[in-house]
Amino acid sequence: MRVRYDQEVDALRITTGTPEAVSESLWDTEHHDIVVDLAAEDSCDIVGLDVMWASVYLPLGKKGYDPESDTLLMGRATCEPELITESGDIIGYWQMDDDNPGGIPNPIGVAIKRASVHLAEASEKMSANLVNAG
Repeated sequence: MRVRYDQEVDALRITTGTPEAVSESLWDTEHHDIVVDLAAEDSCDIVGLDVMWASVYLPLGKKGYDPESDTLLMGRATCEPELITESGDIIGYWQMDDDNPGGIPNPIGVAIKRASVHLAEASEKMSANLVNAG
């Protein structure tokens, strides 16, 4: 997994190395700042994600981080998702659209397992920025 943090725009980019075919914002309007990249148009295989306003989640220990499982959750997963997918250390949470019950599920959340490993460099950059700003 490759991770890049751009402090100028406060954005985090995570990729698995697999090319994306389509990107989609999380379905919940509260979390439209998180975009998942999918391997195919009709797929639930997450191959990357973009997180705008990454400082909401970084450094680790802020919103969504569980140190016991070393997992960073962004979006929703607590509303009983109808589908959970795993692509390596990326977990996707999905909900069906009531207006299109036979269609492809909509992404409602994403989690990064082993977050302290994958996000260490980005988290350190964010911590350094906070120290320098203070």
